[in-house]
Amino acid sequence: MSRATRTRTQGFHPSRAKGQCFLRDERYVERIVQAIAPRAGETILEIGAGQGQLTLPLVRAGARVVAIESDRRLAEELRGSLSSVAGVELLEADALRVDFRDLTHSQRSGKLRAVGNLPYSVAAPILLRLLGARENWSELVLMFQSEVAERLMAKPGTKAYGFLTVVAQRAAKVSVLFRIPPEAFRPRPRVVSALLRFEIRDIEPEKAVDEKLFRSLVRGLLAHRRKTIGNNIKHLEPSGLSREATLVALETMGIDPARRAETLGVEEFAELSRICAGLR
Repeated sequence: MSRATRTRTQGFHPSRAKGQCFLRDERYVERIVQAIAPRAGETILEIGAGQGQLTLPLVRAGARVVAIESDRRLAEELRGSLSSVAGVELLEADALRVDFRDLTHSQRSGKLRAVGNLPYSVAAPILLRLLGARENWSELVLMFQSEVAERLMAKPGTKAYGFLTVVAQRAAKVSVLFRIPPEAFRPRPRVVSALLRFEIRDIEPEKAVDEKLFRSLVRGLLAHRRKTIGNNIKHLEPSGLSREATLVALETMGIDPARRAETLGVEEFAELSRICAGLR
């Protein structure tokens, strides 16, 4: 950590309730920047800018950074430390409330890349919001705790496979770049972290899904992991899907309602949602 960074952090006390853990090992900062490989002139959205650990290296590499930080104390600190730095736009905002479509359109830069060390407590909801605006991204490079990384990489039929897995893998090719030990952070978390890359998929129009319906279908059918698809159909009612329509879709695909939904592959969920959409 540089002398400037040590000076800035002396008066700030991170909040564990907010999942604030700041990367202090510059070796890992360098590895993350190398993994992002910022291109001169491109615009990158950084979520959870914190104390600028990634912001400044990205700018030095030639990128323009739109940095989001929700903590008012950190935002004020960043304004001071970045006041003389060109190429940074700081937004004091909550990533759980930001309209990512409006934000990316306002940049007039085409598809963007989003990066960040997401707060552990809200990492999954932020990812789901980012993927909900998937057409605006070319790639995401984000940090999660290892447990969430395992869920994102899980295979059908495994314990970690679930709603987050299906939604993420439908939208992107997910890969783990490397893991980061607790001692690389301040304060030290109780878990190992992992940096993940999400390469957003180009999905043909004929294979597109109604995202709201798709998520409702996946969530409903996975509501109780140990129960069968037939038993979980009742959890689809709030989405407007009737039992009859869902059973017709299952029959069309040759899927036995006695099968557990956790064994369905990502594309099986997608095809089910497409058929169900046509039966509403």
